[in-house]
Amino acid sequence: MKTYHDFFAEKLYRSFPETPESFQRVVSEAVETQLNSTRGGGKSGWRAYKALIPAACLFLAGGTVAAAGLPVFQNWLTSLGANADIVEEAIIHDIDSDNTITMNDTALEEAPFTVTDAYYDGAAFMFWVKSSSDFFDLGDHVYINGIDSRLEYVAETQEGSGIYECKVSVLDGELQEKDMDAIQVKVGLYTSPDSKSDYSFTIESDKLGSAMRANGDIQNLDFGQIVSYTVTASSSVTNLQLKWEVNDAGMVDTLRFGDYMIEDASGKRLTRNEWLRSCSYSEYEEKDTCVTFTQDLEITGFDASSPTMTLIPVRVQWDADGMQIPGSEEILEDCAITIDLK
Repeated sequence: MKTYHDFFAEKLYRSFPETPESFQRVVSEAVETQLNSTRGGGKSGWRAYKALIPAACLFLAGGTVAAAGLPVFQNWLTSLGANADIVEEAIIHDIDSDNTITMNDTALEEAPFTVTDAYYDGAAFMFWVKSSSDFFDLGDHVYINGIDSRLEYVAETQEGSGIYECKVSVLDGELQEKDMDAIQVKVGLYTSPDSKSDYSFTIESDKLGSAMRANGDIQNLDFGQIVSYTVTASSSVTNLQLKWEVNDAGMVDTLRFGDYMIEDASGKRLTRNEWLRSCSYSEYEEKDTCVTFTQDLEITGFDASSPTMTLIPVRVQWDADGMQIPGSEEILEDCAITIDLK
């Protein structure tokens, strides 16, 4: 019989699986570890931490951080699969004549950093800064056009370099879908461990993107139904929320822990280790005839142009230590769920 420790170990393992091979580099391991460790922590439930990038991988062009040359960004591009070229073309550089990144006069003193590069697609916002201070720590909240968004991480390229990469998740529905040619950004910067000042900057560019949003429901599945789903898709990430009602007890764990293979409209499939950015569930309730819960999936590497996404449950066996038994995967083709993304 499994003990409470066994079940906890299984849940922990499923929540934080091994990263794909493309992420098994020193830099990305550090960032991913810090991201996973910050779930549920910090002043607002999320807290950003710094990671370091080897100096040999950094280069500058006219005083601007060449974002595409940074290894954290390159690893991120690799994880985007078919979307990587589109994302790379959409990076905004302040040295380009058709883009402007301007620091605004929102503080009494001159801002101790400059924003050199940026990327925005309605679901993710990344920006690179050059700091004139040896202390750079952003607050948890980043405001885009006055709307609170979630700071994921701050990564320093090399200790003492003063060059940082910052990633923000855009969560507001209206902000995700709106086409814009400029965004106003406000950040809180700790100028010392106990002192924080607000700074803002404006990004103007025709490279600013938007995300696609869709919703619906899927009824009459053999094992239950999706009462409702909401999907937000962009070139960098797809966020999918599913409200499940499951009447097959044997399917509950497979579904709630996100044990899916994902297929696009062309038939290309991604394994869980290839697509998983995060998976969580909430509002879990056991009823007389079914189990209900809400599931949130953050998906990378899926072709953003695909009109459909198919989730194919994969049943696996786990040992007493919560570790997956190699070769135990069973792909449940008959239980595939196709979601309309358009």
